[in-house]
Parts: sequence; structure tokens; C-alpha cells
Amino acid sequence: MLNKNIIFLDEIDADETALFQEKYLMNETPVILKGMGKDWPAIKRWSADFFRNTYGHVEVPVCHYKTKKQELYKNQRKMLLNVYLNLAEGNYLSDEVNDPPYLGGWIYHTEFPELLDDIDMTLPCFPDNWLYKLPSSISIPPTNLLIGYQQVSSPLHTDSFFVNSVLTMIVGEKKARLVSPSHTFAVSNGQDLFNPDIANNVLEQGAEIFEGTILAGDAIYIPPGWWHNVINCGFTIAVQNLHVDTCRFLLFEQQMRALVLPMLRKIDDLGTAARQELLSAKTTMPSLLSHKIGGFIEHEKKYILLLKKSAKKSQEHLKIYCMQNSNTEQQEHPLIGD
Repeated sequence: MLNKNIIFLDEIDADETALFQEKYLMNETPVILKGMGKDWPAIKRWSADFFRNTYGHVEVPVCHYKTKKQELYKNQRKMLLNVYLNLAEGNYLSDEVNDPPYLGGWIYHTEFPELLDDIDMTLPCFPDNWLYKLPSSISIPPTNLLIGYQQVSSPLHTDSFFVNSVLTMIVGEKKARLVSPSHTFAVSNGQDLFNPDIANNVLEQGAEIFEGTILAGDAIYIPPGWWHNVINCGFTIAVQNLHVDTCRFLLFEQQMRALVLPMLRKIDDLGTAARQELLSAKTTMPSLLSHKIGGFIEHEKKYILLLKKSAKKSQEHLKIYCMQNSNTEQQEHPLIGD
């Protein structure tokens, strides 16, 4: 029998912006936002028939969470949207009953930006979204579309890059179970918290499980780093919007660095090897025409200056951060000198 110590999420009116920001956003606490999308045009327009008649010919990416876990978006299998909708509505039996496909995150706005007119991307509860300030070469889609049905769900996971996530229901109902990142010791990626045995095991380890129901027109706020497991209570259409505010951008920046640094480190290691080879051969840097045209000296100076300035700014901010948070943290993570 399921342990009764499931904690039900708070529910507040989405118009209570100050309350949300002070109590939930700044404390990184999940909450149900009642009426977040109740006035969106999508509430009146979007349905299985709407997508079938308008975009049924489009190939969409589908997940197979049971066998392929969380694939990269580019690697997901493609199927016609009208075929998927027929399956989702139960209009025919699928031969994939053991691992049914799930349209669990279609980046729809790149192909069909007109759909953005039917939702509100500004999310009034949230401050300025720094995702819109990223250079165009960095693609972090701020929104995606999910169309689900009774047999499919997303397994327990956390969202990448420590973003704020808001899942707004357009059609149908979903249930979500969440675990705080401070209780990561009790969970693992891919679990099903709606399985009574797994849920009881998590609770017996001293972790808390939160649960919320998201109805059409409502939304759930999922803070950065929170584990969440979402199931569909029948046919559903929902929109997920991602958000990074000023306070959390620095952590987001670190996550992005972690993607880029391994490649830069390999290139830097090769450059070091080339310099060492020249030194060991007692060969001076040749004055080649390509070096002059490529501006070798100027670019090297700019690179060194950039690294020095970036390191200085980061070190100054880290010093202030450590002083504001705790002397203990500063002792455990001493600053690196010049």
C-alpha cells in the first residue's frame, strides 16, 4: 500500500505575481499556478482535430522512454502527426504496446512560429528571460509542445542547465510527482514514482515526494534541479516554457561552459604540444605569411587578455558570493590566486 506521506503541492492564482515570486520562485519551491493559460487562444483552438487537420502531414519526433530512455532530440524517431494522434486517441491498436511512442517535447515554434500567437511566452509571473539574450548560435529552445495519452509518461528526470520550467495544460489533465534536489540521494534517473514500491522506497529513505494535478488552463512551476515524473490522465496537450532569470543565469553559464570546455581543452592541449615540440627542437616561431595574414600575435594577445579579465571578474564575484553565504564555504573552496 502506498505510503500516505505524499505532500500535495500548494495552489495559487497565477495572477498573484508578487506572492509567486517571493514565496515560490525565489525559494525554488514547486507550485500549481491556477489559470496560467486560461485566456490563451490555444485553449479554444488547440485539439486533436486542430493539429490533425492543420499539421497532420508533418513528421514529429517521438520518444520511447522504456527502451531508449532520454534520447537526444535529433536522434528521436519521426512519425506523421496524424498517425500519432490516431494512436493517442485510441483509434487503432498499436503494435508498439510494450513501448508506445510519446510526443514528449516537439520544438514546434521553429517550423510553425504562428503557433506562438496562441500562447503567452512572456509568463507574467517571471522576470526577464535571459534565454532570449543568448546569441543565435546557441540554441536552447524556450518552448516545446507535448501531446500525450493514458499509456505514456515521462520518467523521473531533471531538466538540463538548471532552468525554470513551466508546464501549462491546454487539453486534458496530468499528474506530477516531484523530489527536491536536496533528496537526490533517494532517487535515480528513469524511475517511476507512481509505482507504489518505488515511491515507498524513496519515502523510507527520508526523502519527500510532492504531488500535483495540472488541469486545462493551469500550470505547474518546476524549479531548477527538481526531479519530476509526469503522467498523462488520458489525452493531453501541453506547452512547456523554459526560463532563466538574472539570479540563475550564472549557474546556467557554468552549465554551458561545461559543454564547451572539453573541446576547448583538447584544442588547447594540442596547441601546448605544438609549442613544446617547437621548443624541444629549439625552433623559433617562423615568420610565415599565413601568421601575418591570420593576425597570430594580435589574436593571441586578445585571448590572453580575455582570459585574465574573465578570471578576475569571476574571482571577484566568487569572493562576494562566499562572504554572503558562509565563511565555511569559503574555507572549503579557497580562491585560486593569480
